[in-house]
Amino acid sequence: MQQIKGKPVAEAVKTLQKISPEIPEAAFVLGSGVNVLENLPESKSISFEEVFGIAPGVVGHAGSLTLGRTNGKLVAVMRGRFHRYEGHTWDTVTLPAKTMIEWGVPKLYLTNAAGGMNSNFKVGDLMLIKGYRDHLSPDFKQTGLIPALAKEATNCQNKLTEYIAKRAKELAGKDKNFRPIQEGVFVGLLGPNYESLAEIEMLKRLKIDAVAMSTIPELQTAMSHNILAAAISVITNVWTPDIAIGGHEEVLQAAKDASQRLDKLFRACIEP
Repeated sequence: MQQIKGKPVAEAVKTLQKISPEIPEAAFVLGSGVNVLENLPESKSISFEEVFGIAPGVVGHAGSLTLGRTNGKLVAVMRGRFHRYEGHTWDTVTLPAKTMIEWGVPKLYLTNAAGGMNSNFKVGDLMLIKGYRDHLSPDFKQTGLIPALAKEATNCQNKLTEYIAKRAKELAGKDKNFRPIQEGVFVGLLGPNYESLAEIEMLKRLKIDAVAMSTIPELQTAMSHNILAAAISVITNVWTPDIAIGGHEEVLQAAKDASQRLDKLFRACIEP
């Protein structure tokens, strides 16, 4: 696999400090087709190439970082991310998260477009990740760590995940169009291919609720540093035996349709 590197973290931080001497209240990483926090007041946008030295190569990942305000608070919105299957190393995939941490951003919100393994989910649901299977992410196909799968999922709940759940419950109580947020266990696979039927059966036996090809590297990085992190999956398809698994275009459309609810949730989480 070709190894593609970006800028050093310190250099990326300096680039952002030149744009804004103020440290954002929170940073958001947007997954495939997720469009939230647009048209922010006092916004400034910069390309990933200028900040990190490289750009995403996947459709649905714009590769821009926007600094703007919501409820008067400065936030950083990263529209896109890097994936291992693009040829990037772990260090490159976690470069945006490490940059936010080094800059001093106290909260990191992660999103992804995910396939639903839980039959109680519906397309367009939002799932707050309460735990994850780190032994599956991102290299279990290469390293053969199957014996480790017997372990329990890693708990990633904290004050931020609790706060998001609280705000989502409040929104659902006020807005009939805002679905109650789901909670579940997430797994990140290497990709870029979607799961085979055998892999789907394995994930269901492991009681996985949602699966995607990202998020775990950033989440693990944030959890190992002094920053609160939370991750939300947009459920873009739900597997059933009689429905074929869709492709990337279907994922992008479903993520777009759910983005309005996610936008309301994120704006509610940034208090004046």
